[in-house]
Amino acid sequence: MKPKNNRHFSLVMLLVLTAAASPAFADILLGGPGVPAGAVISNDVPFKYDFQLTNSYKFVMTGLEAKGDTLGNSGTGDNKQFHLQATVYDNNTSKKERTDSLYFRDIADYNASPLQTLIISPSVVFKAENNPITIFIEWSGQGSAKKATGIFNILGEYQKDPPKPVGTLRFLTGDFLLLEAGIKPEGVATITRE
Repeated sequence: MKPKNNRHFSLVMLLVLTAAASPAFADILLGGPGVPAGAVISNDVPFKYDFQLTNSYKFVMTGLEAKGDTLGNSGTGDNKQFHLQATVYDNNTSKKERTDSLYFRDIADYNASPLQTLIISPSVVFKAENNPITIFIEWSGQGSAKKATGIFNILGEYQKDPPKPVGTLRFLTGDFLLLEAGIKPEGVATITRE
């Protein structure tokens, strides 16, 4: 009896260790410039997630990319087309918005696909004018799927703060006196930002 119990115990331990060592890959990591890695994750399709980049100076959208991961599950769904869509817009006085999509035959096609990339030309620039702006990012997946595994990223760049101003201050040759506030000395000041 003792060897049989040891064999049973060994089999149970092997199953427990195998289950623990096999993580459940069933996430689509959603990313973009300025979005911390792993901050936005989808577990099922359909999905819709929003993210805001507040007090921003500039966001440039250059494209989209998506790739499934065959190391995870093959995925299940209703064999319908699987769409990934991203929208970026701002709250600037001259508002801009851009929406683009990537399409897959179904969730199995997404999970087995190589990296799919859509390049936007010309790129879309969201830039603060006089005050910082908020960039609104929205990812959505349409179709029906479980255990979708992979990535969906917005490509581009993000700049939280404007560059430090640089420039020159030139005065005519000669001696200058410090004057009271409000009196302007002769000369030209040039300060540029970007």
